[in-house]
Amino acid sequence: MQAKLDKSHLEKLLKRADGVADKKASMAVLSMALLNFEPEEKTLYITTTDLEQGFRGRVPADIEGERLSFCVPCRRFLEIIKDFPEEEVYLLKEDSRLIIRDEEEKELYELSVMDSEEFPSLPEFYEENLLEIPGKVLTELIRSTIFSASKDEARFVLGGIYLEPMREKGVLRAVASDGHRLALLDREVLGLDSSSLKEGFIISKKGADMMADLSEEELIVKFGFVNNYVVLFFSDGFFFTRTIEGSFPDYRAVIPQDFQNKLKIDRKLFLDACKRASNVISEKFKPIRLSLTSSEITISSPEGDTSRARIRLSAEYEGSPLTISFNAVYLISALENMKSEEVEVKINDERSPALITGFRDEGFLYLLMPMVI
Repeated sequence: MQAKLDKSHLEKLLKRADGVADKKASMAVLSMALLNFEPEEKTLYITTTDLEQGFRGRVPADIEGERLSFCVPCRRFLEIIKDFPEEEVYLLKEDSRLIIRDEEEKELYELSVMDSEEFPSLPEFYEENLLEIPGKVLTELIRSTIFSASKDEARFVLGGIYLEPMREKGVLRAVASDGHRLALLDREVLGLDSSSLKEGFIISKKGADMMADLSEEELIVKFGFVNNYVVLFFSDGFFFTRTIEGSFPDYRAVIPQDFQNKLKIDRKLFLDACKRASNVISEKFKPIRLSLTSSEITISSPEGDTSRARIRLSAEYEGSPLTISFNAVYLISALENMKSEEVEVKINDERSPALITGFRDEGFLYLLMPMVI
């Protein structure tokens, strides 16, 4: 068997496949990529899995010989192709080796192969009844919220994104929280009421990241929740990930409906000032203090730190004079992920959560718990 492929297309496919392959697996086959050569289709299929997630993509290939399948080390294959100097790659199967070379054999590499029967079988999924959604919309839902997901493995239910179909409104909602902050984004999606999405589910951070990457350049993707798996069909293949079991907390109960105080401020000026003030804070959780008055906000580092910062900014504030502290990292991450020129921060008191929104960030809200110092 011999196949000729475009190097850039193969590299792109292998990068995606390597994102799913399990590099630290106790089972060697889970670090492998399954290669399926289909001469009649003029296509090479590449499959990887870590048993929680699975990926199958395809790339055009001029194939001579019969249908053939075998496994190769995914990361090693990728490293060879990534640095391959020619635009076309030739793959040849000889005995128990995969030969990777250029047309004139100036470059030649060999990889040992494993029988394809060793590779685990993947669940079967079909495209029928899946939700058709613009790729950029799915990517936005994920990337606008995932930064708030918990990194604490013990809080596994909060370690991903909760996707909730609000069928009566035609809205798909993404929510992520680590217990100290919460990010929420709503996006209208056509056809939601007739799709297979009927209830909310939690996608792991790793799985959500992969879906965002795969969807970003796609005009339309097909997306669904099937038998405890989330599945995504895109133009060159499909990806699936097992959902996180458990119930996502009642996030609605923690979002206040009324606020006594309201701050309006230029987002970029606020963001840059918070970054500068946080640079001098040595404490692990980076507490930053905001003192609010009718015409300005003072951003300062906590008293008692070895270094000090105090930055005053003009702002529009309605309410009683107030001093409140936040984790600077959490505040900065929200402002960095927003697009609005001006943001609105609603607050009740120094012990209640603040709600951050922006005119250009339609459907988005960020809830941040204060720090008590």
